[in-house]
Amino acid sequence: MNKKIPKQVAELLNTLAKECQSVLGDTFVGFYVHGSLAMGCFNHELSDVDFLVVVNSPLHSETRKNLMAVLIQHSRKAPPKGFEMSVVIENHMQNFVYPTPFEMHFRSDQIEKYKAAPPYGTENGLDPDLAAHATITKERGICLLGKPINEVFPDIPKEYYLKSIIRDSEESIQNIMNGVNSGTCSVPAYGVLNLCRVLAFIDDGLITSKQEGGEWALKNLPKKYSNTIRQALNKYTGSDKLQEVEVSVLKDFARYAKEKW
Repeated sequence: MNKKIPKQVAELLNTLAKECQSVLGDTFVGFYVHGSLAMGCFNHELSDVDFLVVVNSPLHSETRKNLMAVLIQHSRKAPPKGFEMSVVIENHMQNFVYPTPFEMHFRSDQIEKYKAAPPYGTENGLDPDLAAHATITKERGICLLGKPINEVFPDIPKEYYLKSIIRDSEESIQNIMNGVNSGTCSVPAYGVLNLCRVLAFIDDGLITSKQEGGEWALKNLPKKYSNTIRQALNKYTGSDKLQEVEVSVLKDFARYAKEKW
């Protein structure tokens, strides 16, 4: 596993992968880590633990229940933001469509809803974000258990990856534009770096983490946005060198990114 993954997180994921395999039995195909953990820029306080579980056939209701119990149990040992994961069928990866079907989705911040109204969050659905997750898994992911990544994940069409990461950034732009209109504010690190990630792909075809997107942006985007991007990187990496940013520049950066789409 990536040497930058904290030892406790690596041990937790290895245990979780084995327990998922045990619950899923013959349907289990593989357990794959993606996101910041796979890309070497995991922040213990700010990052999700992102992974995909691939199966070869639909899940039975009892299997969903048992898998949910495993995820809830191990979420208690996870970093603050917890897990975000999906269970997907192998055929839906290899014959990729957008948005992509999933068998089950889990987020640690939704645990109380899962407990109150099962099977909340576990039912089948379509998730546009899976195009980005599958792309990053293919490019940078880690197989903890099961089939090798190249046997499970195809080359995702670039237009689907772009749609997925743009969709993830739409809310960020809306939040920036609906915020205060003057003065200074705390930088919305997730939103700014997400926009950088989109621009890195549009301009240079790069598949980056949010941190890598911000580092690319410092070198390639207009210098008037540099302080905003630098402050977003500082916040994301846990630096104590934090300053508020000019609201007018932040909003201008959001408009600049939107125009590129």
